[in-house]
Amino acid sequence: MTDQTPTPHDAGAPDGAAPDDVLAPSELPVPAETASRAASAPEADVRRRTATVRGIELGRARPEIIVPLVEPYEDELIVQATAAAGTGARIMEWRLDRFRPDLTDPVDHRDAVLSALASVRAALGPDRALLATFRTAAEGGSRPIADHDLGILLESLITGRRAGTQSAVDLVDIETARDEGTVARVIAAAHRHGTVVVGSFHDMDGTPQEAEMVEILRAQRRLGADVPKIAVTPRTARDVLTLLSASLTVAEDLSGPHIAISMGPLGASSRVAAEAFASAATFASVGAGSAPGQLQAQDVSRMLELLRP
Repeated sequence: MTDQTPTPHDAGAPDGAAPDDVLAPSELPVPAETASRAASAPEADVRRRTATVRGIELGRARPEIIVPLVEPYEDELIVQATAAAGTGARIMEWRLDRFRPDLTDPVDHRDAVLSALASVRAALGPDRALLATFRTAAEGGSRPIADHDLGILLESLITGRRAGTQSAVDLVDIETARDEGTVARVIAAAHRHGTVVVGSFHDMDGTPQEAEMVEILRAQRRLGADVPKIAVTPRTARDVLTLLSASLTVAEDLSGPHIAISMGPLGASSRVAAEAFASAATFASVGAGSAPGQLQAQDVSRMLELLRP
């Protein structure tokens, strides 16, 4: 099925474009007769919702590779960002919890993040998207943070755009298990400013039952996450199958892209089988990684092509 419906904004606009040129998640309407034909053609792509930033469409075709940027100090961070931009990956995740471990005060840390943001953005260039993530210690991150301070940090990154320019941050991650008010404020601020929301949940101890994982992803969508995300820790090979089955079940909702990952060496197959099991993105490393079981970006890129259904 060929979708010729224009999207409401031009997300591929270069830096300097008007703020409205940042594409928020879009719905691609399908005429009734086209939808009927698609339902009778198993190989047709009937996914109707996507999330697009800088011309990168999450939720259609090959999964995107997201490379975490985890270096602790600005000089090393820019080197890693430049190297990541030279790979096939088109989305980079700045792990804010890994940045400036010497700064324990949340205000000092926030000031350092905002000060380095322009350099990180410049290192990626106009065609790479930036995902801002503070992974809390409760979900495998490097440092604790109060929910109030987490909200202030993420909202500062979302709203800190100069007038008449494209936002430096294209996507923002918010852990949906955090304080409800904080989660709601971050999502609302992101949507006001055309920033795509990744609503995330990480289980560092095990793999929930399939029905629970499906409900987590659906609940994240109901909260307003444009790209729900779940990452779990397998203890057996069957746990990996359970995660993959949950991913397929949620994909059948046709409600938009999501990310589903089984972590660690046992779950590595889930990172390269993302397309077959309907995950819109996978995470891979350039240099140091951010989670157990991450593979190198160039290797993942080759394997995604080899395993395309």
